[in-house]
Amino acid sequence: MPLIDRYILRAVATPLLLALGVAAMLLMLEQMLRLFDFVLAEQGPVDVVWRMLANLVPHYLGLALPLGTFLGIMLAFRNLSMSSELDALSSSGASFGRLMRPIYMLVILLMAVDFLLVSYIQPYARYTYQQIRFDVTSGALGIKIPAGEFVQITDRVTIRLGEINPETRDAREIYLERKTRDGGLTVITARYGAISTTPEIESLLLKLEQGRQVIIDPLGEQIQALNFDSFDLEVDLPTIGVFRERGGDEREATINEIVALLRAQTPETSPLYADYRAGLHWRLIHPLTFLIMPILAVAMGVTGRRRASNLKPVIGVAILIVYHEILEEWGKVVAGEGAMSPYISMWGVFALFAVVSLFLYTGSIDQARAAKVMARRDKEPVRIAALQRREAAE
Repeated sequence: MPLIDRYILRAVATPLLLALGVAAMLLMLEQMLRLFDFVLAEQGPVDVVWRMLANLVPHYLGLALPLGTFLGIMLAFRNLSMSSELDALSSSGASFGRLMRPIYMLVILLMAVDFLLVSYIQPYARYTYQQIRFDVTSGALGIKIPAGEFVQITDRVTIRLGEINPETRDAREIYLERKTRDGGLTVITARYGAISTTPEIESLLLKLEQGRQVIIDPLGEQIQALNFDSFDLEVDLPTIGVFRERGGDEREATINEIVALLRAQTPETSPLYADYRAGLHWRLIHPLTFLIMPILAVAMGVTGRRRASNLKPVIGVAILIVYHEILEEWGKVVAGEGAMSPYISMWGVFALFAVVSLFLYTGSIDQARAAKVMARRDKEPVRIAALQRREAAE
């Protein structure tokens, strides 16, 4: 690889990695706090938060990768412009097209990564995330019994725990009421107890200590009481619902599954046709956006050393964010509802983004060249005046 290509790649790599890391961390930090609140409210195990967060990484990486790439290229060319290195490279015969060659080598690699991310990795990660969320809310990760509340586990079993140790999960002041099929009633109280479930979450296991069991017959005429020091009890839990199969949402379908459905179905035979068609076009446009981003990044990054504009980077980021919001929140939505063809609502937005980027790129390059010519002209009168004074003296 030529020296100039290596130099440009090094200049881009550092801000790109920093911007990608910071953007991903900021996006995931807020979601992590929400997941902690959700899991704790559902009384699920804390380690579930990390599993859910791991399955959200592909989603947030798909958001941070375009932004990080844009910021990396823009900041690299801005630094080259401010340090006059871009002028030196241009003076040596390296055009902007030549300087963009290593950029596009990197962008094509990132485009391939983004295609794999949105077409294959994100669908499976999203489905796994929804499955874990279902397990937390349905009790598949353990029965939820808040302290101090009467909880009806089944139609025949009610339990109350006076106090729960959050570390050992042991309970104090336990009350359990169980009705028999013939109408009888069994009431069990205990001072201490260890509560767990079977590995399949089919039964609740209670190891009670220092308690009393009262059995009342269906007619309420006979009562039997039994004091115990230790008593093991197993209570059947209601059957936990099975999470749905993957599908029904184009965001959970890979690009191969989307193409297969579009070939086998028509808008009249499948209600998912329009939604899947919009998903297919989005999976193609999202990676192709990487081909346009370097043009916009260079346009917003190149600036004059004497008149450096701090507004251009802000405008560039705003254009990129607005483009993604319009494409996903409007273009994809109306195409998924069948209200508009994706070639208009989605590819039209992509074409407009490309035209705006090319227009800004051309204007920025012309402005940089004009500034360079004006800088040379500012020096010429001083040199000519000096020559005229020397000729007059001779």
